[in-house]
This record gives sequence, C-alpha cells and structure tokens, in this order.
Amino acid sequence: MGITTRPTPGRKHGTGSQGALARPPLVTFTTDFGSGSPLVAAMKAMVLAGCPNAVLVDVSHEVPRFDISAGAFMLFAGTRHFGSESVHLAVVDPGVGSSRRRLAIRAGGRFYVGPDNGLFAIVIEEVGLQDAVELAPRPHGAPTFEGRDVFAPAAAALASGIPLSSLGPPTDPPKMLGDPSPRVLWTDGFGNLVTNLKPPVRRMRIHNHDIVASDDLCRRAAERAVRVHREHGLPRGRGARRAGGQAARRAAGHESGAHALTGRVLVSFSLR
Repeated sequence: MGITTRPTPGRKHGTGSQGALARPPLVTFTTDFGSGSPLVAAMKAMVLAGCPNAVLVDVSHEVPRFDISAGAFMLFAGTRHFGSESVHLAVVDPGVGSSRRRLAIRAGGRFYVGPDNGLFAIVIEEVGLQDAVELAPRPHGAPTFEGRDVFAPAAAALASGIPLSSLGPPTDPPKMLGDPSPRVLWTDGFGNLVTNLKPPVRRMRIHNHDIVASDDLCRRAAERAVRVHREHGLPRGRGARRAGGQAARRAAGHESGAHALTGRVLVSFSLR
C-alpha cells in the first residue's frame, strides 16, 4: 500500500520527505524526566496534535537530574545518526521559568528545540550551527513546563515542514558549556566513564591513580581488547574491557565500535 501525503498550504513536506513516497517526519525526545514520566507523554501528545503522522523516538529520559553536560552529550550521541530535517526536542532545564532563552536551531542539517543553557553545546561543537531563532513563551502556558507548552509545539511545527524562520526572530548563537575543566559526562551500563576530554590528553589523577591517555597506550589497549575478545569471547564482567578498547581505538583516530560516539576520551578502569 502506497503512502500518500496531503499538502497543507504554507507548509513544506515533513522531515525526510521525497515526494509522494515521503518518509514520515521524525521527532526524538531527550530529557531528565525519568522513564515512564507522564510529562514525557504530555509532550508527545502536543507533538502529535500538531503533526499527527510523526514518528516519535525516545533517546533517553534518564539524563541525571539537571545535569546539562550529560544532557548535551546524550543529545549529540543519541541524535547524530538521524537524517537531515529530523527534529530533536531536549529538556534538561534547571532554569525553567527564568529569563533564559527558548531556542530552535538548525545544526548539521537537523533541527533542535530546547532551552538555551548549554544543552546544544556538543552538537554545535561537532557539526556546527546553521541558524537559530528565539521562541516566544505561550501567554497561557505553564512557566515550569515549557517542554509541553513551548518546545513541543515548535517541534511539531518543524516536523510538519514549517520553516524555522517562521517560529521566531533570528537570535545569537546558543550558550555553550561554561566550565571547560575535565569532567565525566556520562557513565554507561558497562561502568565506562565518558569524559569531555579530547586527545591528546594530559595526565589525570583519579582516586589517587594516574591516568595517561597517550596515542600509543590507546593503540595497545585496543589491540589487547580485540585479542581477548577473539580468543575468549565476551564473558560476563569483561564488557568494560571491550568497550574501553573500542573507545581507545576512537581516541587513537579510528572510527569503530559501539562506543565511538564522539572524539571524547572514554576511561575504563576498576578500583579494588
């Protein structure tokens, strides 16, 4: 059965469209609301009200509460493989209800909607910024739930093909993450720590252990991880070793492995 679309005056085709056989528009969600939160369902309801044929994808709702750095990493890592014109709504917003801007941006050919607090920083660092507009607050919206009342309608509009320039006036580039000091952005399910560091990395000290991430160390760690995996498989408890090796390959300049998410260094170690 063919897919048909009915054009709406003043609108372009939805995201990823290719004429009459257009793919449905796609909207992702990244928040710190927690899995199963009714707040996520409320935002999805608003997106579907404005774009009924949208495909909705959850990147994660387990960003640590109010952790903008972790949210920025997960937003980029979780959306970088989606196609151009896809729409990505993100809410990690300790400043909700304040004077911080509400933004919709275009970066890397994709659209991002959310608060101006550094949440888009890694996306912009990695793929560049093309356009940014400022969204207006809704007159009767809840000041503490702009994810539903401001960002979700904007995401629905973009998914429906409304031009970014129609959503608000052009504005200055989004805020970037303010603290450049070394930090852990995310801990994965294997216990690996994804940091904001990029190789070459100077010496670090964690729990009185010196950590050095040289290119040669990364290469040797990757070779050892591959050898162990080939010879012994991946028994329980060795996930961190393999994941660390894959990330080390990325740090050494190779593009491979499930953990090759960004150019950031992934540290894998155990404390006894």
